[in-house]
Amino acid sequence: MNSLIVVAHPEPKSFNAALALVAQQCLQSQGHQVRVSDLYARAFAPDEHPRHYARRRNQARFDALAEQRFNAERDALPQDVAREIDDLLWAELLVLQFPLWWFGMPAILKGWMDRVFVYGKLYSGNRRFHSGVCRGKRAMLSVTAGSSTEACSYDGQEGDTRLLLWPINYSLHYLGFTALEPHILTGVRSALGGEDPIAHEQRLHEQLRRHAARFVALDAIPAIPFNRAEEWGEGRKLKAGAPVHSPFIRHHADWRLE
Repeated sequence: MNSLIVVAHPEPKSFNAALALVAQQCLQSQGHQVRVSDLYARAFAPDEHPRHYARRRNQARFDALAEQRFNAERDALPQDVAREIDDLLWAELLVLQFPLWWFGMPAILKGWMDRVFVYGKLYSGNRRFHSGVCRGKRAMLSVTAGSSTEACSYDGQEGDTRLLLWPINYSLHYLGFTALEPHILTGVRSALGGEDPIAHEQRLHEQLRRHAARFVALDAIPAIPFNRAEEWGEGRKLKAGAPVHSPFIRHHADWRLE
């Protein structure tokens, strides 16, 4: 299996870097090929911008989607983007490793998605969701949170972290990926809240061990369910009776899940 690990953390000695290394070593020990894209180490520019395009479809007005497609069709995408796309198309498993910052992913990773998920190359109007370019590939988020498991739960003060990650997983689903249930590692900064430093270090080591075990048992990780093509009706609205998998897509305006 070919695996791509995309790391979005500015510190090479961070816990996120350690998690990425453990995943890489575990996959390689099973005979898999692994590539690592460390976005900070590569100084990846996260802002989609006219300066990235030597060739332009329209010099008078910058339309990101139009320029992406124009350059994709001419094999003229920016070099940094082309390299990331090559890795994505090569990979059968994509792992996004990042810390939760302000209830979302770091800006460099969001920018990576903005620039690398190229219109006309990785998706189009008739190549998305279950017919997407990346169908048959799997993707998994590995996310660290500073707060406790309790605080990051559905009734915790930080909000339901799994739910916060839904838009990212939906973006992966949009490209055709099978999105696996995310691995959320909590309490990464609990030592700042008074936890004994030795106990904190031991707990992080245990999380690294569990992280490795997850990559040994990848096939046992359930996929996140999304509505299928036949469950959408006129105006791309959810058909009556179709299942509801998330409060982001539901039958009624009321916020509660059915």
